[in-house]
Amino acid sequence: METTLPTNSNPVRSTFLTVICVLTFIGSGLGIVGSVRSYVGADTISSIASGAMENAEDKMDQKDTPNFVRQIFSSLTAGLSADNIRKSSILKLVSCLLTLLGAIMMWNLKKIGFYLYIAGTIVLVISPIVILGNGLPGIMGAGGTGLIGVIFIVMYGVNLKEMK
Repeated sequence: METTLPTNSNPVRSTFLTVICVLTFIGSGLGIVGSVRSYVGADTISSIASGAMENAEDKMDQKDTPNFVRQIFSSLTAGLSADNIRKSSILKLVSCLLTLLGAIMMWNLKKIGFYLYIAGTIVLVISPIVILGNGLPGIMGAGGTGLIGVIFIVMYGVNLKEMK
């Protein structure tokens, strides 16, 4: 009589992959909540931010402020319209949903989740450039989110060998 040993058909997720997935669940969840709040409160956010920018511009008028700083403030003010805030919120929501779905799939050791995560990160990185243009504010917005996104892509990439 031949005995066969049971095989483990459920692969084990590494601790590192577990930790970065949990961090993504938290970050994407907060991003989804923040996107919805920004979309709903776009008018209020726009008026508060515009008022603060006007105060800052008034103070710049009182001092000898370089012209390039004034141009940056001008383009930032244009980016703070309620319409731009809504557009940004929608793109951020799409991005967070993609990264969350990707993390859920990677949690279940599905490699396709890695590519969904990359797509979500790309949406998040290009959205400031699409909304604010390729000037300094758009590039700065893309750079900040892009750095964290690339770090997580690299961390997930290290774990690709665990996924199927």
